[in-house]
Amino acid sequence: AAAAAAAAAAATADIIANRAIFAPIPKVGDIALINSPMLTGKAMVDALAPLGKGQNTLLVGADGEETRALGIDAIATQIKMASSSDEKDGGGGVDGGVECIYALTSSDPADRADVLKRLDEAGIADSVVVVAARGDDANTIDEDQVAVRSAAEAVSVAAAACAIGEAHALSLGRDALVVVDSIDEHKAFWDWTTRVLVDVYGVDAVVKDDRDGGASSEMRGFYSSLIQRAGQFNNKNGGGSVTLVMMRSLPGRPVGGSDDEDEIVFTPDDFAGASEKVKERIEILTKSNIALTPTNLKKIQIPVPVASETEQKRRLELQHVDDLISMSDGQIWLDENLGSGGQSPSLDPQRSITRIGIGADTMSRADAPALRSLVGGLRFELAQAAALEGAGEGSGADRQIRRRDAWMLAMQQPAGERRSLSENTVALLAASIGALDGVVREGGKAGTEEGSRAIQELLNYTKASAGDELNEIDSTLDLTDEVKSKLEETIKAHFDM
Repeated sequence: AAAAAAAAAAATADIIANRAIFAPIPKVGDIALINSPMLTGKAMVDALAPLGKGQNTLLVGADGEETRALGIDAIATQIKMASSSDEKDGGGGVDGGVECIYALTSSDPADRADVLKRLDEAGIADSVVVVAARGDDANTIDEDQVAVRSAAEAVSVAAAACAIGEAHALSLGRDALVVVDSIDEHKAFWDWTTRVLVDVYGVDAVVKDDRDGGASSEMRGFYSSLIQRAGQFNNKNGGGSVTLVMMRSLPGRPVGGSDDEDEIVFTPDDFAGASEKVKERIEILTKSNIALTPTNLKKIQIPVPVASETEQKRRLELQHVDDLISMSDGQIWLDENLGSGGQSPSLDPQRSITRIGIGADTMSRADAPALRSLVGGLRFELAQAAALEGAGEGSGADRQIRRRDAWMLAMQQPAGERRSLSENTVALLAASIGALDGVVREGGKAGTEEGSRAIQELLNYTKASAGDELNEIDSTLDLTDEVKSKLEETIKAHFDM
């Protein structure tokens, strides 16, 4: 058996070694519909921005630690699922386990140490293939040269990780999860390439859009060579899949700020260099207590002041993220303000979405059927509650806001806390039938000790009372009417409803 395992490992290594790092993206005839979930273990992600096997998605956030933790949690969930299946199969090994690859594009030794430490603490270090940048050449003293080499190596690291995933998918028929941490250096590499071409040929001969922060066809082609390497391959091509999660850093917001242009409020001082006529109109607006926002200024045809260099850079970065979003299958958007308010993960429900399965005429789906029936209108319900925030007691909004808080309690999971599909199903089902409303009313909101204890006690009770039903959910990924009815009875019994 040991000899057979060694031979299989050698064959796999040979297949990977012969895969081109910068392989072409799959053609339409090579892929099939995405129809199976790649669970992350996070209820909020799996419910609001689910990943499908073969999908690419952006993981966007200003907090690099949170994006990294979320990526590692997704990997750990897949490894745990494979381990659980292996135990149920008698320890004979699972061919269908997901091959997990972590691409660290940073050449900073501190980042490398941090990733390896996180993988080790999660107990998955020996089950993950880590592709990392080697770091700067000690003999290189030119800072610009070091930066360019680092950017080029980062692009190669991400491509190599994809090649490993493709080798498993195409040659071995396995599913692969590739997490790229991060694609920030891809932007640096593209900017450097553009500057070189501009220096040689001139801006008009290259692509003026790139200098203005736009997404030219050349830029889209560059990023697509990575983004579109994800795919669910059809049976003719092995039947495996490559799921790609790409982290992208967001520029930090001003304190209390927002990415929404309408939230920017200018002061009269910002118009110091304007004409006297404009100054008079600004004075009238100020006396009338009308906010000097871009929208209000444009309505009366007053030119919007030029933003500071820092703000201009921030806006270009946000525009670039929007360009990447337009090329991807979905995005998980982590919000600084939500995170500082205690929400974990700090996923923005309105900005996070999967575009797999959108449209009545498509058969493709990224979410697990067990969650689909529970969270169909959740995004709209959360948006309504947000709009009613601050309406005051007796306004009729209390109940809806409490329902929102119950949903958020069910989906609250700090970094490192992962749940099985069945556990997330129980928590979301409890929120959907109003079983958590009483917990919230008593102060057990998301992020509180009381709230965490209430969820854990519910899960423990359900495991003891409906273990077979939970196992069925985990094995089929579905929630039948019979199982749902049993779980509702169990939840109500626990809360004495």
